[in-house]
This record gives sequence, structure tokens and C-alpha cells, in this order.
Amino acid sequence: MFSFSSQRKASPRRPVTSRLAGTRSCGLFKLRRVAGTDRKNNQRKRLGATLVEFAIVSNVLLITIFTCMEFARMNMARNLMQDAAYYAARKAIVPGATATEAEAEADRIMGSIFSNGYTVSCTPISDEAESVTVTVGVNMDEIALFVPMFLGGIELNSVATMKTERYSGYYEQ
Repeated sequence: MFSFSSQRKASPRRPVTSRLAGTRSCGLFKLRRVAGTDRKNNQRKRLGATLVEFAIVSNVLLITIFTCMEFARMNMARNLMQDAAYYAARKAIVPGATATEAEAEADRIMGSIFSNGYTVSCTPISDEAESVTVTVGVNMDEIALFVPMFLGGIELNSVATMKTERYSGYYEQ
């Protein structure tokens, strides 16, 4: 009748495929396949879903990467402008220096990365001038790495003002 052994006996019956395509016989129960559970069919459907997901996500990812690159370029331009204005003003504060020399120094520094898209100006320098002001400006439309859609219409300016060493009150401080 009933045996209460700790080991289960192997079933002498194996699942037998019935003549009906969607059913399978296993002992007392008939198993029916659920529609769409075929492995190859699922892989084909999943491949299409993966392509659609990639098409949506890749656009956002690329725009984010390009935006980061544009902002990095803007920060590089801002840093270079500040350096160019500072070193040009330092060149102009010594006795005998001219505004042309200061502008040439700023052009040399800005020209190390940009060939165009920037402006340099220096206040006129005379023997009585107490300070020198050098202004460097960059138009982001002209130096954009990509189409200027992220930083279009932005003009960055950097100004450096220093007291000259040639006015009469310089040594009396």
C-alpha cells in the first residue's frame, strides 16, 4: 500500500509528448505550453526591444556627452582668457612697454589654442598712466567644437587691471 521510506522512488513513467502540439503528458497532469514561450521567438522579440531601447537611450547619452565637452571647452577658453589678460597686463606695467606689446602677448597666449574668435584690447599707455587694463573676449559661436547649440550667443570677457611702475606715486606707497 503506502510506504513511508525516506527515499523517493523514481517514476517509471517519463513525460510523453502527445499528438497534440501544445500539450505534454506527465503522469496524471497534462502540461500546456503558454503562447509565446518559445525560446527562439522570445529572443527575436527581445532583440527588437533592445534596439528600440538603444535608439532612445543613445540619443540622450550622446547629447549629454557633447554638452559636457562644450562646457569643458568653455572653461578652457575662460581659463586661457584670464591667463592671457594677466600676462599681457604684466608685460605692459613695466616702464617702456607699449599697448601693442601687451596685445601681442595676449595674442600669443590665445593663439596657442584658438586661431580666431577672440579679441584683445589694451588701454593706451603713457608715462603718466597709473594703471593698465587689458581685456580679452571670446565669442563662443566662433570657437564652438560642435554646432553652437549649447553655448550659442555667449560672449566671455576677462579683464586684468594692474598699477604701472612708471607713475610718480608708485614708489611712495
